[in-house]
Amino acid sequence: MALRVETERLLIRGWTEDDIDPYANMASDPEVMRYIGNGEPRGRDYAEEFVRRMIRLHEERGWIRFAVEHGETGRFMGFCGYEMQDEVLDFGWRYARDFWGGGYGSEASLAVLGIGRETYGLTGIESQSYPENVGSIRIIEKLGMTYLRESVSFGRRIVHYGFPEER
Repeated sequence: MALRVETERLLIRGWTEDDIDPYANMASDPEVMRYIGNGEPRGRDYAEEFVRRMIRLHEERGWIRFAVEHGETGRFMGFCGYEMQDEVLDFGWRYARDFWGGGYGSEASLAVLGIGRETYGLTGIESQSYPENVGSIRIIEKLGMTYLRESVSFGRRIVHYGFPEER
């Protein structure tokens, strides 16, 4: 089932091959990737593999890290959604720098959290972040998630948030 949901300012949708170049541009930005994995920018091969995997998973199971587009301009902004990571249903997002600080991350996250629960029946949802990524922590808290635990990844501290009542 192809998903397309409009919010006040955004279009949340499945991925297309046309998203590879704008996603590659975003993933190659050191500031965007600063709090992702090892913090290193990623190249076009990574972007191409990611987009194609999202297209395939959308067809197979529905829920993915959905593409997010600016409703008025049609510009690709980034993504928001779900991915299994180490047997945890991770809810995350990533946006091009042009769209930071405008409330788009919160708007998309609230919508996609609802989509995950209502459309796909997802529970046990978690979000994780490096503690210094205050923008992401702010979104996590707006979603009503609470602190669950800490872990270490790439030698860096990670904080995990979720909904304890779903455990």
